[in-house]
Amino acid sequence: MKPALQPPGVRSPAPPAAPPFLPLAFRFGASFGLMVLQAALPGAGEQPPPGTGVYLGGLALFFLEALWEASRSQRMLGAPFATPALGWVRANLMLSVGFVAFAIAFQGIEQERFATLYIFPVLASAFYLSIPEIVGIGLLSAAAHIALLLSFAAGLLVPFGLSGREAEADSGMRAFVLAFATLQIFGATLVVVLIRRSLESLRQTLTESEAAVVDLSALYQRVVDSLLSGLITTDLEGRITSANPSAEVILMRRLPSGTPLAEVLPADLDRGGLQPRERRFECVIPTPEGGERLVGGNVGPIRGSEGGQTGHLLLFQDLTEIKALEERTRLSERLAAVGELSSGLAHELRNPLASILGCVQILKDPMHPQPMLERVLGILGRESQRVSGILTSFLDYARPGPIRVRALWLPGLVDGLWESWETDTRNEGIPLGVSGVPPVWVAGDPLSFHQVFTNLLSNARKAVTGLPAPSVKVHFETAEDRLEAVVADNGQGMDADQLSKLFVPFSSFFEDGTGLGMSLVYQFVQRMGWEIRVQSEPKAGTSVHLLIPILPEPPSDSDGQRG
Repeated sequence: MKPALQPPGVRSPAPPAAPPFLPLAFRFGASFGLMVLQAALPGAGEQPPPGTGVYLGGLALFFLEALWEASRSQRMLGAPFATPALGWVRANLMLSVGFVAFAIAFQGIEQERFATLYIFPVLASAFYLSIPEIVGIGLLSAAAHIALLLSFAAGLLVPFGLSGREAEADSGMRAFVLAFATLQIFGATLVVVLIRRSLESLRQTLTESEAAVVDLSALYQRVVDSLLSGLITTDLEGRITSANPSAEVILMRRLPSGTPLAEVLPADLDRGGLQPRERRFECVIPTPEGGERLVGGNVGPIRGSEGGQTGHLLLFQDLTEIKALEERTRLSERLAAVGELSSGLAHELRNPLASILGCVQILKDPMHPQPMLERVLGILGRESQRVSGILTSFLDYARPGPIRVRALWLPGLVDGLWESWETDTRNEGIPLGVSGVPPVWVAGDPLSFHQVFTNLLSNARKAVTGLPAPSVKVHFETAEDRLEAVVADNGQGMDADQLSKLFVPFSSFFEDGTGLGMSLVYQFVQRMGWEIRVQSEPKAGTSVHLLIPILPEPPSDSDGQRG
């Protein structure tokens, strides 16, 4: 049977030891102590007080009664001073009042300090009786003391110990003693009543708190048992201390307390270091049918009240079906991407192929005039080159060649871009402005670097073609350990919909574009570890921002390239 999971910080309380029954314990100890003390007091040649024998006999009777009741409690309740039934409680409290009155009568009824002894039965009553009964014990104690004092003063009782020896005592002193003793008893009763009210309030609060803790613990247990995810706790040695039902279902076995976690779930618990944190894990476990089940989840530390780690908490799920669904989804996405690329490629090839087919039909008839034939051959060559460019770009995108990122000398690369721009006849009449070229080494592949900027500059040229004042600029600026390169133009720009499709294959916005240029740019940027951001608005131009890592100058014998 698996152990119940307890909420953090909630412990099952140990049963408290039962407190002793105060009235019986008081009479037992006080009667024996007073009896021994009185027997040892009389010295040689001293006359004992009157009634000493009766006093010792009375103490002996009180002691024997307490001894008998303690042995009875031992037989019936399993403890010598266990709390009895309510009737026995009331009888014991009245016996305690009688015992105190008997002791005070012998020690001197007119000594006001002895009235304090009545506090013991009154105080003890607060733990067993209701408030009206506590007041009754106080009244009984006051009545007993008043009756004794008046009886000795009136001569109704013979001298006993230190009481009744002076029949004509000062009546004023006697009234003071009587009033003071009564005030002491009723003051003690009032304090005990307040204590009892506080005890009742505290007991009610404790009862409500205990019920709340029990409800919280039951709710926590229901929540844990209702989890569809598996939950396991272990100690620091990796032995299971608790597990919920879902954990046993996922792991396909019982998980008794003390089972090493490594036998059922090979999750690494020792990678937390000095300050362990929550981390992810995935592992494969065999099934009874000979298959495999993929289990994944999180493992984290359990901390005690002082903040130190006391164990591990694992929350995990069966990922077998989820992973299979992910694989099917990825396959569907791949097939959809292939279909989209194929559709785009067919769309791009359809127009030039239609032109080529028309040219072929014309060339079949040799009766056409020579100028027309020459024009047809020119169209045939141009469209064939367009088909070749589309296929080349598609192959570059679908099967990217290997690149090797290394340190490149930026000024040399920029010089190469300038030369390519100046020698391309398509750029005539369009000035290229280059500024802010820093003497730094950057991370990249030479061919990929050149192709990224060539494609961006080609798009900028197409965007400004036909403008009265075309402008294409390349600006560089360093920021900490990165270089920001901005390729900007003042061309036609793009709207939000065009901008969202900028890197999608075959989504060119130019008549003579293949639709793969920006897709290749994005692919090269990702493979070289760069970042790219595009800003554009219709009729306001476009700016492409590239963030390129800056590298330290390579050693002279390395393969870093300085242009």
